[in-house]
Amino acid sequence: MSVFSMGGIGVDLGTENTVVALEDEGVALREPTSILAGAENESEIIAIGKDAKRMTGRTDRETVLIEPIRYGAVAHSEYAAMCLLGMCEKAMQRRRPFEKNRLCVTHPFGLTQVEKNALANTVMLAGAKRAVLVPAAIAAAFGKDVHIERPEGNLIISIGAETTEISVISMLGVVASRTMKTGSRAFDEAIKRFVRREKGLLIGNATAENLKKDIGSCMPDDKKTDTLTLRGRNVITGKPSLETITSSDIIKALDEPVRMLIDGISDALYNVPSELAGDLLDTGIHLSGAGSLLHGLPERIKAETQFKVFIGENPENDAALGACRIASDDKLIRSLINAGSAIEV
Repeated sequence: MSVFSMGGIGVDLGTENTVVALEDEGVALREPTSILAGAENESEIIAIGKDAKRMTGRTDRETVLIEPIRYGAVAHSEYAAMCLLGMCEKAMQRRRPFEKNRLCVTHPFGLTQVEKNALANTVMLAGAKRAVLVPAAIAAAFGKDVHIERPEGNLIISIGAETTEISVISMLGVVASRTMKTGSRAFDEAIKRFVRREKGLLIGNATAENLKKDIGSCMPDDKKTDTLTLRGRNVITGKPSLETITSSDIIKALDEPVRMLIDGISDALYNVPSELAGDLLDTGIHLSGAGSLLHGLPERIKAETQFKVFIGENPENDAALGACRIASDDKLIRSLINAGSAIEV
């Protein structure tokens, strides 16, 4: 993108990761939404993003890792603004990234007015002169090229780190939405509990996440036979220990949180407005968010709901790409504002 471009910047400011997409370039950055600060003086910022994660516990002083977004909402405006500005500067490789570019930031549909004000304040603190806020489900739909401008129902399920949003969209607006406080972190926690209970090992979040990605599945009849040697701390002796874990172990570990997710989706489908329920038989279910990458999840949802399920190659980028498309289109922004689906900051 040229330094003089008037293009858009789309940002999916998530609990776990922030994704930045630029007009004509696509996704330019994806890093943890984290800040490493001094433990005694939290205004002393040591690192942001992946550098913050990498340096945690590896510096010569006491530090604290801060996550300014919790359950999709801003928990600390100043730290969130630092993440937003720092990520966009890194993505665009220049200072003052919002000087000539419009910014579009996503948010969960169910935010309270106080939470929306906190997000708007975050955007202003970051220095954005022209900005718009849109629900993540709306942005994800545009990122997936779903035609939500039509008078027909489209179901978008976005599975994030701590929340899952199930939204029915029609004519550029969210007609019905349900938010569940479960997501990819619930999968990781289930694996940690299983390993402690069945293997007698204490493992960290990163190890649980790697197990989920490498040998995880949510299909009970999955024929995967992968086996890994697991390193952790013995719960009795406290000493480092090795244990063997298989893909079938991870399937068992994930059964409970996956079942909760499926039950929530089924319940939401049952409560879809009758005028739109028939549309979903044709339009199906569109999965978005990093949590939807769990092996076998699309097939499991299809088997349980009897609906067609669609998922892109990189569903974790859908919302940022859609936000970038919105930020780059004045006419689309006007239409979304008129539909009550976008807020100018």
